[in-house]
Amino acid sequence: MNVFNGSDRQNHRLPEREVKRYAAYFRGWCQAFGEHEAEAADDDAISWLVGERQVGIILPRPVTRALYREALRGQRAPPLLTISSRYLQVGAFHYPFRKPLETHILDALWDILLTSHDLHLYLTYHFMYPSGTRIITLSRDKPLHIIYKEIGLMRIGLLPDHGTGQLPGSTP
Repeated sequence: MNVFNGSDRQNHRLPEREVKRYAAYFRGWCQAFGEHEAEAADDDAISWLVGERQVGIILPRPVTRALYREALRGQRAPPLLTISSRYLQVGAFHYPFRKPLETHILDALWDILLTSHDLHLYLTYHFMYPSGTRIITLSRDKPLHIIYKEIGLMRIGLLPDHGTGQLPGSTP
């Protein structure tokens, strides 16, 4: 497990972590996300959920399917999932956000990535969202073993771009 200390944020290093990926034993099964604060995008296309020990994202269904193919399905090890304040990318999948992420969402992502705990990536739901909505969840807590099986590892990184979409010191 790669663990970074708090100075990584000030030094503008990309915190990158190995994360355990999980899939439900049965299609459509998932556990509840739990209490959270939600931040909807300006066009309501995406929503970020910030809980005490986890962060989740709800993407439009067509976008979610493309992301699943790259990040959650299959036994092969997927490429690095990169999150910046302006986009999300994994392998060939690139999704630009219409507005930069709010600071509290980026802070929550930093806090999770910089923890010394194992990290887990799996799908959850919440009763407040339409039926069939799935939340891609990055959590410090392992999901319920009766619902999920571990399918492999993944790397997740957060770019410290301060809203520019670029690494500090780089040119567009």
